[in-house]
Amino acid sequence: MTVHAIRQNESSSRLNTVVCSTAVGAGAGYAAKWLWPVTEQEDTFSRRAIVNYSRKITNKAKAAEFSTYTHRTAAQDEFVKMIESKDNKAFFPEELQKRIVSLGGEDSNAAKEFRSIIRNVDEAASELSKKLAISHKLMLKYIRPSLPFIVAGAGVGFFTGFTHNVLKSD
Repeated sequence: MTVHAIRQNESSSRLNTVVCSTAVGAGAGYAAKWLWPVTEQEDTFSRRAIVNYSRKITNKAKAAEFSTYTHRTAAQDEFVKMIESKDNKAFFPEELQKRIVSLGGEDSNAAKEFRSIIRNVDEAASELSKKLAISHKLMLKYIRPSLPFIVAGAGVGFFTGFTHNVLKSD
């Protein structure tokens, strides 16, 4: 049987406490990089630009889908013309109303279908803009430098381990 002196391993135990708490603090600091909210200084990209981009993408995709049809309805044809015209004011209420009147008025089937197409495209654009906004926030968190968070976390961990050893009573 091996005999050990009393408190022989005390110094390595104290060092182990400091090292472990520093490592845990560094890990917590890295996690803080992802959990810390994005500040206004980091977010230089306009949310409005994301919404506009998603609308443009969904409109072009729907127009491309309708363009592949061999037989289009009047509402689908009007939507394709509207997108291909690249008019900046095409989605203004007055312009939409003019197109609805040209399709036969509010009560016509073509106008109802046209409104349905616009509504579906708006919903798809809204979903896409939500996904793009989440991706944008994650991208901003990804490009943040990790080192300040890790150093701050390790410093807090080191201080905690050191304080634990100093205040430890046997």
